[in-house]
Amino acid sequence: MTIAEALKKLPAFPRYAVAFSGGADSTALLKALCEAVGPERVAALHFEHGIRGEESLADASFCKEFAKTLGVEFAMGDAPRGLLACPAPGQNREELARIERYKWFARICAKLKIGCLLTAHHADDASETLLMHLFRGSGGAGIRGLRKSAKISELFPEIASDLLIWRPFIDVPGRELREYCLKFGLAFREDSTNGDTAYTRNWLRKEIVPKLKEKFGPGLPLRLRNTSRQLEDMLDLVAEEAEGFLAKEALLAPFGVIVDREAFLGLKRALQREVIRILAAGEDNWDFCNLEEALFSLEKGEDTASPPPGLWRWIVAGPKIVFYNESFPLKEFLRSRFSLRSADARGEGYSDGGRGWLDWARGEKVTFRQFARKDAYEIVHFASGMRFKLVNGGEKKIGDLFTDAKLPAFLRKAVPMLSAGESVAFLPGWRISELAALREGDEVLELALSLPAAKPWDKELFKALKRGETEW
Repeated sequence: MTIAEALKKLPAFPRYAVAFSGGADSTALLKALCEAVGPERVAALHFEHGIRGEESLADASFCKEFAKTLGVEFAMGDAPRGLLACPAPGQNREELARIERYKWFARICAKLKIGCLLTAHHADDASETLLMHLFRGSGGAGIRGLRKSAKISELFPEIASDLLIWRPFIDVPGRELREYCLKFGLAFREDSTNGDTAYTRNWLRKEIVPKLKEKFGPGLPLRLRNTSRQLEDMLDLVAEEAEGFLAKEALLAPFGVIVDREAFLGLKRALQREVIRILAAGEDNWDFCNLEEALFSLEKGEDTASPPPGLWRWIVAGPKIVFYNESFPLKEFLRSRFSLRSADARGEGYSDGGRGWLDWARGEKVTFRQFARKDAYEIVHFASGMRFKLVNGGEKKIGDLFTDAKLPAFLRKAVPMLSAGESVAFLPGWRISELAALREGDEVLELALSLPAAKPWDKELFKALKRGETEW
């Protein structure tokens, strides 16, 4: 495919933005796009990462001047000071830079009322990405490689935007973009870090891909890209089936996703992996071995597998599998559902030995209610050694009560309790404590913790919940 042919297949938008670094690829894209649709419909967006000093500033200056010569709108953004220069321990600077760049792209495109962002990724980039993922043993998402198009929220779950990312040159050989620049005498910038083979992509590009081309011919990148396209089509089909399963068999709870276990185990292995991949999207730690360990555990009906470091965990709760997100502020959510109000008379309380907590984890609506003597109560959470003395019952460690009720760990540490002084007065799901028991003439207080039922699966709501943006 040629540059001109690729640009004839652009999606229809009034205006387009170009991710413009100043390199040969994005320079060719910006120039060719202006020729194809007119400069008045184009905006050049440059993001200055602030990690290459004077060279980076020179790139920004070049981009601004080049955009001016073409007569296109220009905008520049930059990363928060020091964020990329000194990333936190465990953070990958390249990935962090990419996320910050696309966050800014989403913001500026929304401001400019532009719905489509073009990037200059080409067939060589796509083949290198495929090789990198194959060498790392990545799963379906890695084999899929660079997609021709996707919403930015699909690539970055933490970015809530419908901005369309479109890669018009994904089937165009990289050499054609550089030849285009030479043909029209276009100046461009060279990133000095592109020659540093300490970076995996540069090492592949400089040392491995040339040898592969010698062995398999110069058309290798396009053949790899075509292979990736076929794999992408198959993976899209699997993803569609997995989404259909979730729509039929899954429920959304504030803490995560509830799935029918029998229905899940009835799926083909590839669909089981895809369901978990959808739930754990954005967590690169879930490789093939992690998925197999999780699936083996779920088949046995146990919680014995050790998930990789990350946010997503699971429990088997009878006929349900509960996938929960450890980052969800469950303590704060449950505190917000607590109510204390004066009552005219004592009513019927609710006590089930804590079983209602598992009912809630399985998706049911549950309300814990008791009537207590009015006092200055405060909400506390579980700590080792806490004890609870029930009315008409003995004293017991709260940890033992939780164990008897088979309360999962992610709920134990979030269950809100009421204390008066140093003693626990109310433990939702159990009878009132001796401390808060009503006596003749006491003012009555109604204590209630209302837990909402799970909702039907909704892909967009799920994304919003993962970002922590939606109240239940």
